[in-house]
Amino acid sequence: MQSIYLLVGTLLACHGLYLFIKRRIHVRNLPPKYWTIDPFMNFDWIFSTAMNANMQLTLFEKYGHTYRLSKLTNPMATIITCHPESAYTILAGQDWGVEFRKPGMGQLLGSAFICTDGSEWKRSRKMIRPAFNRPNIDNFDVLEGVADKIIANIEAADGNVEMGSLMYDALMHSSMQFILGLDSTVENDGRPMDVQTFSKLWQEGLLGMGIRLLLGGSFSKTFLPKARYQDVCNRIHSFIDFAIDACGKEGSDSAKKTKTMAEIVKPQAEDRADARSQLAQTLLASQDTTGVLTCNVFHLLSSRPNVWAQLRKEVSSAGPELLTWEGLRLNTTIQNILLETLRLRPVFPQTGRFAIRDTVLPSGGGPNHDQPLLVPAGTFAISSSWGVHVSKEIYGPDADEWKPDRWNNFKPGSSEFLAFGAGRRACVGKDKALAEAAYLLVRLVKRFESFESRTPEWKPDATFSMKNKKGYQITFKVQDGSGQDKNIM
Repeated sequence: MQSIYLLVGTLLACHGLYLFIKRRIHVRNLPPKYWTIDPFMNFDWIFSTAMNANMQLTLFEKYGHTYRLSKLTNPMATIITCHPESAYTILAGQDWGVEFRKPGMGQLLGSAFICTDGSEWKRSRKMIRPAFNRPNIDNFDVLEGVADKIIANIEAADGNVEMGSLMYDALMHSSMQFILGLDSTVENDGRPMDVQTFSKLWQEGLLGMGIRLLLGGSFSKTFLPKARYQDVCNRIHSFIDFAIDACGKEGSDSAKKTKTMAEIVKPQAEDRADARSQLAQTLLASQDTTGVLTCNVFHLLSSRPNVWAQLRKEVSSAGPELLTWEGLRLNTTIQNILLETLRLRPVFPQTGRFAIRDTVLPSGGGPNHDQPLLVPAGTFAISSSWGVHVSKEIYGPDADEWKPDRWNNFKPGSSEFLAFGAGRRACVGKDKALAEAAYLLVRLVKRFESFESRTPEWKPDATFSMKNKKGYQITFKVQDGSGQDKNIM
């Protein structure tokens, strides 16, 4: 009997040793682990990287191009990578989805292209795609008025403005026209509120949505207050519904070269709620991109007066054809400035995806973490375009510096520049955002001889889009009617 106990004990010990060795081999072939205090939700990592955006890059320096977060029952719950091919695969691959966003986004923005996969995503993408065709993005009629208003506000403030809020307010008016088909200056047409009220509610709603995305649907439903957020959502919905109902009331003009997104989406939508979802999610994507990009351009240009002077010289000698989509696209200096800004400060520095089936990333596995990495279904992954963009292996030893001229000779591969995503999910409004930012830049360059930043420090806030926590306080040199400078710098 004693020998039987000894045999059973030996077999159990061998089996335990086998499992231990197997697990050690498995873990050894996984990416390095970031040790979190919270083994359930990894909240300490989430809040640390949200509060200090630079930590996103610091952790890559510490752990390499790919690392992982684990939970009690899952040694690879989350993968974070700035490896170019892996980052590209996560963004472009069909094994990765975004429907995990629905619980956090749905109450405010409904179900559309930002939080759907498969056939539902294809339908949404098809609905909004015509709004970004060439005739629509080559029409600067509305943007001309936006630029006029921005310049007038700068002059009225004697050149001293907070560029972030100025751009946000101005581009909200532009988005109203392009997406909803509403003239922001009209107030007596029966709309539920004016644009200023809507804008404030929109910002409040996005804040609430961001918190719910961060904490997850189940936690948010259980612990977050519901009444105020629901009221904000309802009021935002009523404003967008008004625009949908008003669309086409005055009849359709078949001779029009351009159409608002509401005019394009409404006939295709299943119902009003479906149309509202498409418009609300486009409003989210379009406004932040142009505004943040433009503000970051000015913040970087403030430390490069030579680049501003070069651009001003080119703009001053150019003809009216410059202020067309084709003219702006072909101006090398303008495009270099925009691309270099998007490289160093991508509007959306990282993007999350969910593995909808077992898949493989090109790198991160093996003892040296340079072999393909098997990723089980259900794994969350974060693709860091910011990390890719500051890679010295791709962009050289000066990758941390803002040098627009680098684009004269550098042509990145599809996995080396990810400012607008990649593959079939790449940003459909890319050309529109670049055209708008270029147009606003040219208009301000033409009007103001120089400017300086009163918040030169860069402290990134990358919780959603890449903004400066310090803001964008700027002083432009403004001339009065006699040509005399009102602000001498």
